[in-house]
Amino acid sequence: MENSQNDSPGLSLKNRILLGRIIGIAIVLGAAATGALVWHINYQNPRTNDAMVRANIVGIAPEVSGRIVELHVEDNQYVKQGDLLYVIDPRPYQARLDKAKAELLLAEKDVDSRRASSGSAEIAIERLEHQRAAASAEVKKIEAEDEYLHNYLERLEPLADKQYVTADQLKQARSRYAASRAELADAKAKELSARSAIEEAKSDSRRAVSLVAQVGDVNARIEAARALVTAAELDLEYCYVRAPFNAYVTNLNTREGEYAKAGTQMFALVDDRQWYVIADFKETYLQSIKPGQEAEVFLVAYPGKRFRGVVTGIGWANSPDNIKQHGVLPEIDRTLNWVILASRFPVRIEIKQHDPAHPLRMGMTAFVTVRKATADATGTALPPS
Repeated sequence: MENSQNDSPGLSLKNRILLGRIIGIAIVLGAAATGALVWHINYQNPRTNDAMVRANIVGIAPEVSGRIVELHVEDNQYVKQGDLLYVIDPRPYQARLDKAKAELLLAEKDVDSRRASSGSAEIAIERLEHQRAAASAEVKKIEAEDEYLHNYLERLEPLADKQYVTADQLKQARSRYAASRAELADAKAKELSARSAIEEAKSDSRRAVSLVAQVGDVNARIEAARALVTAAELDLEYCYVRAPFNAYVTNLNTREGEYAKAGTQMFALVDDRQWYVIADFKETYLQSIKPGQEAEVFLVAYPGKRFRGVVTGIGWANSPDNIKQHGVLPEIDRTLNWVILASRFPVRIEIKQHDPAHPLRMGMTAFVTVRKATADATGTALPPS
């Protein structure tokens, strides 16, 4: 009886030790299982707190230079597409437009005048051609008479030696032949003068046509003047700077009276059409992230408020931190890292939900969870590298 009583405490102690070991093993196995489950869930639904709200920033710079005479916005103001932001003094550009229009009218009048001159030159050429033809016919006529008088004189001279004709008749024949020769020389000179006048008129006509600058149905001088008018109209239109899209004005530090230079940004617009989050995920999670997957976005500024997002892309490049390029060869530091840190790559997530009560601001801290890929999302995955 006493022996059984002495054995009970020993058995009880052994049972407690055994039970403790079982509980310890269960705790270890449970922790390992829980860790594995958490890792599996986290791998299928990657999560990161290294994320930030972003939006497209567009600098607003004038196309023309001038003094700002009207400023219609304030810093942080919301503007809609087409709203007038500011106005650059349009008077110099209005004057240039008026001058360009006047030059266009002058060009049109000048071209019309030169066309008329070209037409007159063609008429003059036609008239000179008639005169040349008449002079040529006159030369042929006089040549025929000259040949007749020459033959007649040759027949009279032998007869005069035999006194078959009088000296007066011979003298008269010689006078008529000499007059015919002079008349023929004058007619040829007139014909040559007509030819020279025709060549000069044709040269003037070609010069007039060249100055008209007509190429097919297009007149180069008029089109050049019209281009100047169009450019002046654009410059005048550029004096009125309008919002290209719905946006928020930011970094506005100017007022009326400041001189704006073409191409120099005056302030910036935060594009309100599309907001997105840039979330940096470890490279070990990239296999679980595909474009098209749904994502949940939480912002520190709005605790408990969930925004719906969609993965639109994963960054293809990351700047290495252990390689420096100097010249043509890379410079690699000789280091021994016992702990290897996974690189992070930016994942772009477009926010599909817009809540006016919870406006988004660029730079907000975000927490992002990418949900498990579906069949549709998998179908839109990026091509393998």
